[in-house]
Amino acid sequence: MSGDPQTKERWRLTRAGAIALLGCLILLLSLLIPAIQTARETARRMSCTNNAKQLGLALHNYHAAFLQLPPACGGTGLTAGLDELSNQNRLSAWVAVVPFVEASCLWEMISNPYTTGPHPSSNEGLDDLTKTKSCESFRDQLVVLSVAPGPLMSEDGSFYFPPMGPAPWKANVYPIWQWGLSTLRCPSDPTQKPQEHAALSNYAFCYGDAIHDVGYPAGEFLDFRSKSTDTASHRGAFKAGRPTRFNDITDGLSHTLLVAEVATSDASRRGFSSITANITDLKDNPSRCLDVVDSSGNVRPDFQLRFTPDGKASRGGNWADGAISWSGFNTILPPNSPSCDTERELRLEGVFSASSLHHGGCHALLADGAVRFVVNTIDTGDLTRASVYTDNPTDSNVDSPYGVWGALGTIASRQNAESEPESP
Repeated sequence: MSGDPQTKERWRLTRAGAIALLGCLILLLSLLIPAIQTARETARRMSCTNNAKQLGLALHNYHAAFLQLPPACGGTGLTAGLDELSNQNRLSAWVAVVPFVEASCLWEMISNPYTTGPHPSSNEGLDDLTKTKSCESFRDQLVVLSVAPGPLMSEDGSFYFPPMGPAPWKANVYPIWQWGLSTLRCPSDPTQKPQEHAALSNYAFCYGDAIHDVGYPAGEFLDFRSKSTDTASHRGAFKAGRPTRFNDITDGLSHTLLVAEVATSDASRRGFSSITANITDLKDNPSRCLDVVDSSGNVRPDFQLRFTPDGKASRGGNWADGAISWSGFNTILPPNSPSCDTERELRLEGVFSASSLHHGGCHALLADGAVRFVVNTIDTGDLTRASVYTDNPTDSNVDSPYGVWGALGTIASRQNAESEPESP
């Protein structure tokens, strides 16, 4: 640069000052960005906690109305091979509590015959649905998602689905299952539902601390096994086909889990939101499920993953389907561990872990309505011990083999948790 020395010196000082200022700004941003991210996650955790509290209140109100909790799986019955004519007894307990979460329009659609086919469309977009109180407008919004004809025909020639809908895996033709409840989504989980698939859920029901036949109704005869379902394994607050009353929870409401978070599958192989299929001998050694992931926490490539019937989702993959695979968990492996099921025919049994996108653990709802943050390091006892089941000759008592976490999952094992989960 040409010019007198003073000009050169002023330019050099100005440049040095600009560089110093830029350095200060970069340092300030490096300090602010983590703080902003932490504040956002704190807000998301608070919102997630509030969701769990609302769901707990809904479950308590349901119990007050019917003197029992809804079964984890229930519905209008079985229709062999005709999944459009009934919900195949697979509706989750979340469907049952829809009237108790101020979703009257959604419940009106579910509990009545749902007419399908072309209908006058609303001028309001899907994003405007929460701004209207009109159930008819709500119905028109659902039509945007599907106009597939129902399996039944009324006298006027219109097609409809029966009350309480078809099987929950038929969401591609029954738009109500695609809608779901916003309260069931944790704001820390960004996964979007697949196209023409049921809405997702981040909150799962506690099936207890056992594995063998745990996702089937107790005592149900299984043709492919020529044997009835084990009854000793059904130790949690929620069961397929059978309700629970608060009086049944003799371990105490403050020591028993109802619900915990699950992170939804994002189509990757991350272990804490996937299900690894066909892992044998789990009921005798649940720790085998820990071996399916590599050092980065992803399911190893030589293992097969389990997906919902349409192949589009996994954990948390269908809010309306009460199957333990998608909407349940058991208290065996600690939060954010992998999940595994057993042989292909037995996809409703296995190790199904709670999980979340929060750092270090997940939120859990206790039967007394309290919400706690359960850390990944919670005591899980001896994970190589066999879970409780009828044919296990080593079972000399009903205590959970899986420490504090296992004890929190049972309702009547006469074994209270020795310490409470960490509060958020």
